[in-house]
Amino acid sequence: MSEVIANFSAGPSALPKAVRQLIADGLQPTMDASPSLIEVSHRGPAFGEVADALREALTRLMMLDGQHELLLLQGGANQQFAQLPLNFAQQQTPAYLLTGHWGEKALAEAERIGPAVVAPSAADTGYTRLPAIDKVDDQWAYLHYTGNETIHGVQFDQPPDVSTVPLVADLSSEFLSRPYPYTALSGFYAGAQKNLGVAGLTIVGLSKEWLADIPKAQQHSMPKFFDYRAWIESDSMLNTPATFAWWVALEMCRWIENSGGLTTLDAKNRQKAGRVYACIDVSDFYLNPVEHASRSVMNVPFWIHDKTLESEFVKEAERAGLLGLKGHRAVGGLRASLYNAIEDSAVMALVEFMREFERRYG
Repeated sequence: MSEVIANFSAGPSALPKAVRQLIADGLQPTMDASPSLIEVSHRGPAFGEVADALREALTRLMMLDGQHELLLLQGGANQQFAQLPLNFAQQQTPAYLLTGHWGEKALAEAERIGPAVVAPSAADTGYTRLPAIDKVDDQWAYLHYTGNETIHGVQFDQPPDVSTVPLVADLSSEFLSRPYPYTALSGFYAGAQKNLGVAGLTIVGLSKEWLADIPKAQQHSMPKFFDYRAWIESDSMLNTPATFAWWVALEMCRWIENSGGLTTLDAKNRQKAGRVYACIDVSDFYLNPVEHASRSVMNVPFWIHDKTLESEFVKEAERAGLLGLKGHRAVGGLRASLYNAIEDSAVMALVEFMREFERRYG
């Protein structure tokens, strides 16, 4: 394989070179053998500075106004699929807006805990478009949606327009890729391993007003580890946190701000996605069936009309230094994930490779 040009993996995903270097430097042995940040107590002053700086940076980037509790948890989105209904759907039925694989998984986990409804689903289209919300029942515990589906490649440009029920979002694969109206949401969660560093950290935001609606009696009937209030009271340290992931997330926040902030990254990300979609759309060789208005900026799935060529595409791409392009096992095909750390030059290299591959095999 030639020198790696880019890692297009959907997650864990690429880190900016500058952040990788900071991590490497921070782990180097020192002359006095003093411990690195991942070797010190999470209760000590050195890590305390990291924790405080990370919360401040996240609050600043998301433009939170003090009306949300910000939690730094573990367990990923899969834990949140269960933790949300355990806290907020014990007395009311939650609703799930289905736009792909991860929405289905969130619904299935909620149904393990109690009744849940679909409102509505785009499964009948093969998840190639975003469904319209026909009606909202103000008795729902909340309406859950997946902001960006990494597998099917669909994305909401803005949150669904609902006002009568709490709105909750799984934002894992688009978190901090663009400005977003986080304060309009009653709840949101996102794994860090897409745009905020490494696996092991999950950002959770919950409206203080919504948290106040959790019956106090539930504190005695729910495992403490799954009670959001216990995590709030412990400053997200009910158990030992993923200290390495917190440190990397702080460096990622600093990198985002040093790169011009979310508005600048949004423009760059849209440009990158536009290059890949343009290559697909002018071709009779490649296919992306998602309607244009619903297409993801972060994850571009695509197929070759002759599917027998897809494994060869992946092999040749890897030899060219373009990694992580194999599609998810649930749908097959190919996929380019274009998170913040992917440089425009890498996308241009991918597009050139796609054109050359089509020239030789088309």
